[in-house]
Amino acid sequence: MERRKVNLETIVSVFIGAFLLLTYILGLFVPVTSDAGKYAAISRVIYETGDWVNLSVHFEPYLQKPPLLFWITAPFYFLLGPSEFAFKLPVLLYSAIAIYSTYRFAKLFYTNRVAKIAALMLATSEFYFLFHNDIHTDVLLTANVIFAIWQIAAYFRSYQLKHMLLAGLGIGLALISKGPIGIYVPVTATLTHVVFSGQLKKIFSYKIVLGAIVGLVVLFVGLIGLFKQFGWEGLNFFFWENNAGRISGRIKGGRVDYLFYFHTTLYIFLPWGLLFFLSVFSEFKELFKKANAELYSLGGIVFYWSVVSVAHAQAPHYLMVLSPFMAVLSAKWVVQFFENQRYIKLKKTVVVLQYVTIGFLWILMLVLCIYCFPATSLWFWAGIVFLVILFFIRTGGDNLSLVLRRSILSILVISFAINVHLFPTLFKYQSVITACEVFDEMAEEGEMLNTYLSQHRELFFYAKTPGYYLYDSEDLRECLTKQKGGWIYTNDKGLDEIFNSGAEVKLVQSFKHRSLSGFTAKFINPATREASLKNMHLIHIITPL
Repeated sequence: MERRKVNLETIVSVFIGAFLLLTYILGLFVPVTSDAGKYAAISRVIYETGDWVNLSVHFEPYLQKPPLLFWITAPFYFLLGPSEFAFKLPVLLYSAIAIYSTYRFAKLFYTNRVAKIAALMLATSEFYFLFHNDIHTDVLLTANVIFAIWQIAAYFRSYQLKHMLLAGLGIGLALISKGPIGIYVPVTATLTHVVFSGQLKKIFSYKIVLGAIVGLVVLFVGLIGLFKQFGWEGLNFFFWENNAGRISGRIKGGRVDYLFYFHTTLYIFLPWGLLFFLSVFSEFKELFKKANAELYSLGGIVFYWSVVSVAHAQAPHYLMVLSPFMAVLSAKWVVQFFENQRYIKLKKTVVVLQYVTIGFLWILMLVLCIYCFPATSLWFWAGIVFLVILFFIRTGGDNLSLVLRRSILSILVISFAINVHLFPTLFKYQSVITACEVFDEMAEEGEMLNTYLSQHRELFFYAKTPGYYLYDSEDLRECLTKQKGGWIYTNDKGLDEIFNSGAEVKLVQSFKHRSLSGFTAKFINPATREASLKNMHLIHIITPL
């Protein structure tokens, strides 16, 4: 009888794992927009020019991000051709480093069960579902940082040189993923642990110096192009201005919301957000009562969280670098809550919190897919029914296994809906992609598609011959003067300006548009959606000025 239960639990776990993988794969075919579209366009320039050092987009040198994302995605363009799939696949594969490193890091300090649950929580968090669609450099940063922390923790266990050399490699790669944050998180996490564990004097070692040299070599390779294009000004931007400017608001951002990452965590770390906050509370409560096995996780979270919470530039993906630490703490404490009799009351609290989360996710899926954006695909609903069946199967495992499994199935149901139905539906309103399709079909050889008064830089990925990003009226006039046969994608204001310019132009097509980065309740509600849309236009220059 026991053998049957084990076999059934294994079968259900395999089905869930397969559906998880399927959900991720389906997301590889979803279009890209916003920053992800821009990054895909930069990799396309590498593919078309063969220049891996001097990064550019719409014929301008690119300064904002280090090169690692482009270096790992461009080779897949050579293998598969430029596409969303070729852009997203290497990022998804790279993330396997984060999941494995999280498991190995947790296993250094906790039980094998905690380590497995931590890796599972990371792989099934909304962080990973969302940001493998909306690609950001934070995905690679996260993988490299937790890899480095794993190696640092292993070094302070054994003091073997190989671990410190690998840690240096991880930090170097983290630096050329997103910048100095790639060293800030590992350093603050490590110092927290070694100070509390009495190992501080161990940092004065030639092995750590050698690891630092490896990191500097990787960083040097990553910054060659930046220095060639922008000189010392580029290095100043990389090491200081980009980060300090986002904190102070000089570069990006507005009013500081000190609670932004608290309420953001509730959805971006679904279905584990409530559990995470309970785990952090428990960690602080027990911090000085006994010797903690590890404080890398808490140190990494506290110091970084403190900085980004006072920054003027705030975004959900800025928090992703902490997701492995969040998963480790959540896994550590959820096992404690269920297996230690001291926490019997908290165990009941966890069950309630998780089932509230579970109910919310199922209700959200039904509201979105039945009322807001009705789904009619039979195979989509067949997938939902399959998840429902898995949800109600009782395999005979313990209560923790049941709660974890139902939590995972619930985040799967909403993520499957997003990748299969919601995103494909929503992208119909992201008219720049449709405009590129019209341009690709109608434009003659050599004609270019430009954009004016539009922030949608995915145009430079999707258009067969992308042109220029027109920043102001002067740029527009130059385009209208020089580009016979040129095309422009713009809004109502740009349309009026072009028609009043004196150039002979043709309005090829107008579109009802809504940016995916600008969702509002008015757009989500079908009754008010039409009023939330704005007009965008595709214009062909017949005779220049």
